[in-house]
Amino acid sequence: MPPLTRRAALTLASGLLLGGAGPAGPFQAILDGDGDPRHALAGLAGAAFAAPDGPARIEVALGRAHIGPDRPMTVRTPMRIASISKHVATVGFLRLMEQGRVGLDDDVSDHLGFRLRHPRFPAVAITPRRALSHTSGLRNGPSYPVPFGRPLSAALVEGGAQYDDGRWWSAEAEPPGWFAYADVNFAVIAQLIERLSGERFDRYMTAHVFAPLGLQCGYNWSGTPQDGRDRAAALYRKGVDEDHFDPLGPWIAQVDAAPPPAPDIPVARAPEARDRPLDSYVPGENGFVFSPQGGLRASVLDLARLARMLAGGGTIGGVRLLQPGTVALMQRPVWRYDPARPNGEPYGGGGILAYGLGASILTGVEGARGDDLFPGSAGWVGHLGEAYGLLSGLWIHPATGAGMAYLISGVSSPAAENPGARSAFTAQEERLAAGLSLGLG
Repeated sequence: MPPLTRRAALTLASGLLLGGAGPAGPFQAILDGDGDPRHALAGLAGAAFAAPDGPARIEVALGRAHIGPDRPMTVRTPMRIASISKHVATVGFLRLMEQGRVGLDDDVSDHLGFRLRHPRFPAVAITPRRALSHTSGLRNGPSYPVPFGRPLSAALVEGGAQYDDGRWWSAEAEPPGWFAYADVNFAVIAQLIERLSGERFDRYMTAHVFAPLGLQCGYNWSGTPQDGRDRAAALYRKGVDEDHFDPLGPWIAQVDAAPPPAPDIPVARAPEARDRPLDSYVPGENGFVFSPQGGLRASVLDLARLARMLAGGGTIGGVRLLQPGTVALMQRPVWRYDPARPNGEPYGGGGILAYGLGASILTGVEGARGDDLFPGSAGWVGHLGEAYGLLSGLWIHPATGAGMAYLISGVSSPAAENPGARSAFTAQEERLAAGLSLGLG
């Protein structure tokens, strides 16, 4: 797919695509794959603002949220947003840190409910800072995730039912401090939230993050009313899974083709917990259960409001979730890739080259192994997402207060067949982010 030109983006921005109305322009070309079905998308939504308390500069929604029966994509369509969920979970954790209940450099074993130590580095304490920055030494084991009905310790403590011979941990050549992106870190964070607050992770996030912002999004649909579920987007691929694409074939739903009726919450269950009621779950039992790593269902307008809060230093509309210093700490690199002295694995071949506390920091490195998502992207902070055909992004510029969010609900072919022109991101992400960013003036 060709890059989105500056003239095309500015022309598009002048149309202010509000909720899908107005001239479709280049965004329609992105959706259609420039006429090539191998690069077409099921649906897309985006929003951008120039200041935390300013008006939306662009709100766009095109394509379909659901296929058969067809339902159009809107800026209020919720979907599973993948790893932006980690960024949002971090906000919840940092609220507890501000209350003095936990420190970033505490030993998580003091709060977690079991002793957590890397079996090859037992003298090194695992801290919230290391878990939030993916520098803990944890890895997603072969039996990932740990389902409802088993404790998180089943994977992380020797002798547990899912210990997998220690393959939830890095090799000796990659000690704690080495960056390796792993969802299990946020199962640890969610379990800490539960142990410290006494609340179930999903309910804690609703009460202390979403409700104060006036949002009805939620992890694994928790807290989402029926009308929100009725607007849901399924996630699609042209193929049965990520290894078997048929770019010229039909769209096949991967997730959320039929969300459960409210207030039901879908969770992965262990065989022994098949008949166990979810309400019997004890907070602090298993941080994986409510999918802190990727299970948040939210619309692009929900994400834009969260982005405005962060761009505003933790405050929006008179509601303060975090102190400005805490937001700045979240956005400060804990890890930065050093090619001269290997210190980690750039995620996605280069899409993450610097990482703070649950936050990716774009460094502006150009090329196929770089993170220059759009012109002028260096210094923007937020998170990417990729799962089940979805591509997503939430990004803010701390210095100016500008921000954007976007959701792509389905891809026709794998990322390797949609390379970006300037980064390790896909061509579709680059073009969508460029259109949103250039519309900021």
